[in-house]
Amino acid sequence: MFLTIIAFILIVGFLVLVHEFGHFIVAKKSKMEVTEFGLGFPPTIFKKKVNGTEYCLNLIPLGGYVKIKGEDGAHADEPNSFSAKPVYIRALALVAGVTMNIIAGWLIFVVLFAISAPVELDSSVPQKYILSEHIAISEIIVDSPADKAGLLAGDEIKSANQENIQTIEQFQDIISRAQGAVLVTYIRDKQESEVDVAPEIIENISPDNKIIGVALARVGNVRYPIHKAVIQGSKSAYGYMERITVAVAKIIKGAFIGQGLGGVGGPVAIAVATNDMVDLGFDRVLIFTALLSFNLAIFNILPFPALDGGRLIFLAVEAVRRKPSKKEVEEWFHRVGFILFMLFAIFITYRDIMRFGGRIWQSVVG
Repeated sequence: MFLTIIAFILIVGFLVLVHEFGHFIVAKKSKMEVTEFGLGFPPTIFKKKVNGTEYCLNLIPLGGYVKIKGEDGAHADEPNSFSAKPVYIRALALVAGVTMNIIAGWLIFVVLFAISAPVELDSSVPQKYILSEHIAISEIIVDSPADKAGLLAGDEIKSANQENIQTIEQFQDIISRAQGAVLVTYIRDKQESEVDVAPEIIENISPDNKIIGVALARVGNVRYPIHKAVIQGSKSAYGYMERITVAVAKIIKGAFIGQGLGGVGGPVAIAVATNDMVDLGFDRVLIFTALLSFNLAIFNILPFPALDGGRLIFLAVEAVRRKPSKKEVEEWFHRVGFILFMLFAIFITYRDIMRFGGRIWQSVVG
């Protein structure tokens, strides 16, 4: 319980701090007056004013903010105001949060590959960089013998009929030679279990040989020298960013054509996922943090009111028209957007509570 709560607060706090620090540092470097930098939402636990900026630590650890003089369009005649700066400087200050989240996610992957990164192994990974390896289930056919026996994707296969499994081919050979049920020993959530699985013919997949209906992968942990860790970490970061971007695009498209928001999760979903990652180990927590950081970056750059992307739209219009939009119009746009965003957050939270049910309580009490 305690570890999950601490991990959840640290992850959310870290990601928000990184994002807001991006806005903060560019604003400071651009000679804007930053009036307040807050981690979390009020009530305030601690605050201290340094060089004109009030730094606040707040009680609710689910957000954060930076207040910059003139970001509401006021004080346009004062040189240290946000609204007095050129469009490109203001755009840089807005994009800085997203940029910092991307950099943070990338750095996490680089550090992982320099220390110990869980990956699927293939012939391209030199043996000298492999710290550990095992055979795991990567996919299960629905209603197959393995599915009916309760095996899950991610289960580590330790043995079959009391024969330790070293290779995928070895496991496949045992299954193909079996005259009856095969005793499969597997590890899930650090717990070892056994189950009898009876291979059978699956007509549309394996009409000639009995199978249990799983795809296996050789997985393990690797450690690279720092220069190679940078390369491998960059490849992984780029791959995940690409997949997340495609997934977000599909979710948005689905919302517009009435397919729902099945892939969207809120704070409750993050808390449950944090509990799962803590159970799996520190490296999984780091990967989860990196992916959340990428998600936060992509979400914030969307052209939606009250988000960084929505504010960039107004800057783009200003750059084209060569004059700012009416202050009242922009305020109304972001105010309505914020209300819609909060209603959306409430809906997602309610849906997550209904979806996860008892797992929420489990993630809290352990």
